[in-house]
Amino acid sequence: EFGAGQQVVDEIADQFQLNKGQRTAALETIYRKENRLKKALLWHRLLFRAADSLANEGFVSRPTQTYRLTQKREWMLTEKGFDEALRISDIPTEEKDSLPIKSYEVQKVVKKLIETRRPKNYHPFDTNRKLIKTVRETTVRVRGFRQAVIEIYDFRCAVYGLKINSPDSLCWEVEAAHIVPHGSFGRDDLFNGIALCRFHHWAFDVGWFALLDNYKICVSSKLAALPREFGRVGDCELIRALTQSRSKIRLPSRQQVYPHINSLSWHRQFVFHQ
Repeated sequence: EFGAGQQVVDEIADQFQLNKGQRTAALETIYRKENRLKKALLWHRLLFRAADSLANEGFVSRPTQTYRLTQKREWMLTEKGFDEALRISDIPTEEKDSLPIKSYEVQKVVKKLIETRRPKNYHPFDTNRKLIKTVRETTVRVRGFRQAVIEIYDFRCAVYGLKINSPDSLCWEVEAAHIVPHGSFGRDDLFNGIALCRFHHWAFDVGWFALLDNYKICVSSKLAALPREFGRVGDCELIRALTQSRSKIRLPSRQQVYPHINSLSWHRQFVFHQ
């Protein structure tokens, strides 16, 4: 909504170095039957025309489409538009997965994952996954899974609660971890996902710790043989601190999206080092 006072409108005007007169010039429409005069800023009208043209080309979604996903009337970048933006900005497409842009297609995946009903008999393996997928299908699914997981954990590490983003607020430190690994055909859904900082993501993936069915942390017995100088930064213990708390992880606000015990059980059996 270009006339709703959103900051991005002024930022675009700044990019074009518009002066005050150009920003405040109005387009007047007279409705004679209703004896009514409607004024609209010409600058906002030009932005609408540009956005409408982009929507016709499939580069952005229309506000009516976006509203069904986010309850916000916005023009949202599509995957086609994202690819074009990368091309114009000379950014390699290989960097797409590391960027925080949430396209219309990714938002659809996020919405579907968050709204999926918790199954009674959950199988954490995607046995129907196609071995051959297009690059676009894969990247949309992966980015959707990642975004949905970190959102439901409020962008915090489930173990230590660390929450921090980059100085430009474009990306979060926390990562979406698969409980049953992707390489073992683990599902890309919330019942097989958990938000962890980079250190705890690695430690979980290699089996230094696991989660019990009550979501308490259990630590590998091999920790006792770990050299004293390992797993610490100065006087700060990282791995050994897990043995001190034995507490539950920080879980999402909705029990509906908690990790499933079938995923946790598989991880304890095949990844965790007892």
